[in-house]
Amino acid sequence: MSISRTRGITAAGMAGVAALALLLAGCAGSNSGSPSASASATESGALAAVKACGSGEDSSSVFALGSFLPLSGSLSYLVPPAVAGVGAALSDINAAGGVNGKPACLSSQDSSDGDHKDVGDANIKSLVQSKVSAVVGPESSTVTLNILPVTQAAGIPVFSPAATSDALSGQKHFFRDAAPNSAEGDALAKQILSDVPSAKVAILVFNDAYGIDLRNTLDASLKAGGGTVTYGGKGMNQEFSSTESSFGTIVGNALATKPDVVAVIAFAQSETIWQELASSGFKMSDTYYVDGNLADYSTSKNAGSDPDMTGAKGTLQGSDPAVIKDKLEAWYMKNVGKSLDGTYSYGAESYDATVILALAAELAGSNDPAAIEAQIRPVTGSTNGTECKSFKECKDLIAGGTKDIHYTGPSGIGQINDAGDPSTAYIGIYQADKLNLGKKLLTTVQATIG
Repeated sequence: MSISRTRGITAAGMAGVAALALLLAGCAGSNSGSPSASASATESGALAAVKACGSGEDSSSVFALGSFLPLSGSLSYLVPPAVAGVGAALSDINAAGGVNGKPACLSSQDSSDGDHKDVGDANIKSLVQSKVSAVVGPESSTVTLNILPVTQAAGIPVFSPAATSDALSGQKHFFRDAAPNSAEGDALAKQILSDVPSAKVAILVFNDAYGIDLRNTLDASLKAGGGTVTYGGKGMNQEFSSTESSFGTIVGNALATKPDVVAVIAFAQSETIWQELASSGFKMSDTYYVDGNLADYSTSKNAGSDPDMTGAKGTLQGSDPAVIKDKLEAWYMKNVGKSLDGTYSYGAESYDATVILALAAELAGSNDPAAIEAQIRPVTGSTNGTECKSFKECKDLIAGGTKDIHYTGPSGIGQINDAGDPSTAYIGIYQADKLNLGKKLLTTVQATIG
């Protein structure tokens, strides 16, 4: 079923058929060229300042939330909005009296990225050993798939604000409030074909679970809509390594197919790719991007050599961040001492993931992982409960005897379905201005996920 501005898209109808972060999902490459590459120590310290779990503070006594976000590696430059979301939510939760009569606490660990599996593996084991009530994160699909066997064996619910791989749907003890890749890939294809009917498209994609997943839906939806994939399509075997650093030949091969449009599905490598595209004379307004690279690159160390990206477009899961940006900005400025510089991607999803888990514990009257998991879907409206828009409002309903609640937070998702996905979610279409790929929100489209 096609996507439109007034109607959603169903997963069954999609051809072929998801910092904190500015945008994320898979994981790849080096962070050497990414803006604000060293986020880790600052963000980790800010989270700890909210209320770090001390000795003896675990799921047996308090709501002990585990944070598992990319504080290092190729996605660290994407983490600020996610950190702001988790931090702001915990601040609101504790200002409202905490969870089950005690202040919520946080244990923060670095998820790193898919190229540093050893870091993520060690740190997720540390969270499990600390007996957290639930985990917020990771942002990477690859990292999520890596760590789920550990958290599943422990029976700890994992709630990701940004992992978008279709392979995560239905995973045991896993939930998310970001739309899966099938929704984003279809939305991107529809935007490309709206701009350039019957477009010939070259896809530059890295060989990562996130990249391949998103590319496959983009490929199928382009072809279903009358477009042609000239390079990098499914089955063409033209993906590049997640650690690739030299793109002259790759870009040259793609442009040799004479595309009208180039779609780039990558993370930190994207900056090097578009430098090569520009030096080859390709028009940057004819390039398209995805949630993994829809960032503001004006502070990158390579900004001086970057081309003007004005007019380029991209897709990003989530509703209009305006509904929560002031809250995220205020928390980040207070606790980190600097601005988010207009980047709020996945901040709303991180905020809501934290609130949903805390409300599930409150509704369960327990901080135990199994008890919390049983209430995650009811909190998001699966029992058609009374709507409430904040942790405090929902908590007051529960305290007053209302057991059927429906938290409607800033991410704007529908209830979590029995596959752990949001039943509805938004995809934003953004347009670049100079070096900020996510400068202007053009529109949002609502996807109905099967």
